[in-house]
Amino acid sequence: MNSLNNLMENMPQNVDGVIISEASNRRYFTNFSSTAGVLIVSRRKAILLLDFRYFEMAKNKVKGVEVRCFTDLNSAIGDVLRCENLKNVALESFSVSVKQFEDYKKNFEDVNFVVDGWLDECILNLKSIKSYSEIEKIRASQEVTDAAFSHILNFICIGKTEKEVAREIENFILDNAQCVSFPTIVVSGRNSSLPHGTPSDKKLEIGDFVTMDFGAVVDGYCSDMTRTVCMSSPSNFQRELYSIVLNGQKLALKNIKQGVVCNDVDRLVRNYFEKYNYVEEFGHGLGHGVGLNIHEEPYLNRVCDTVLEENMVVTVEPGLYINSKMGVRIEDLVVVQKDGIVNLTNSSKELICI
Repeated sequence: MNSLNNLMENMPQNVDGVIISEASNRRYFTNFSSTAGVLIVSRRKAILLLDFRYFEMAKNKVKGVEVRCFTDLNSAIGDVLRCENLKNVALESFSVSVKQFEDYKKNFEDVNFVVDGWLDECILNLKSIKSYSEIEKIRASQEVTDAAFSHILNFICIGKTEKEVAREIENFILDNAQCVSFPTIVVSGRNSSLPHGTPSDKKLEIGDFVTMDFGAVVDGYCSDMTRTVCMSSPSNFQRELYSIVLNGQKLALKNIKQGVVCNDVDRLVRNYFEKYNYVEEFGHGLGHGVGLNIHEEPYLNRVCDTVLEENMVVTVEPGLYINSKMGVRIEDLVVVQKDGIVNLTNSSKELICI
């Protein structure tokens, strides 16, 4: 209930209540997942509207929130707005479509809907700082991800296709967790220069770098990790490229702590790569927040000026990609602390040769 209490206490004077429809936001405030439904929060109470599919389960699980079953969602929303006397209602501008907004105005003509971004910012700020229980769920999901990497090291070999490796990773995760947190990336050889390449029928060959990016979901919370291995002996150039990426990541990990600005950490690694004339080969951001969503605030990139706070959970994933030749990415999942980090990722980062 702490998150709901914070939301209630932070409502501005021009807002009587809020309507939360985005699935992960509903999950965050109620600890209940559903594909459909609406959470309405006033200054004094929260009401979760669900259809028949979820009603009984939610009644038994959801605490501190009134659960109601609806057959017609608009009628149910109207009843709550009228009974709670909510005249100025904030909506999630990030996730409410133009059509939904127009439908709200049409169906509830006596209500003023506020879409000034306050609600989005409030939710993002709340979700970015994890509670102890959230961190433990993320830790558990990362433990599955680490185990998946150990498993795949005994599976991967010359002649396997990228698709076969990706499928094996996902099967392991599905056997040990709720689901994968995003479609698994496995790219090899020249395909490894594609940061978000799709696994193909390409077979792993001697000398290939193989980049694997994957994660698990446990109790709704995601993990994320990337490792790059080499099939057989790497060339001197491959060893050097891998070393530069690894040292860039270590530099970031050493400097992340409470009070540091996100884009300062990104710039630190970018400047390091520039010493080796590789700044153009690092085209994406250094990392991102992880929680109920695989990508959420804060973002370690060029433009994010968010100040890191204790118990934010972020990835640290520098990468260098040599166009049409090869690429390397190394990613860990860490918890920001006052004087440094707690690294939730336990898999080795030294270059592994298969």
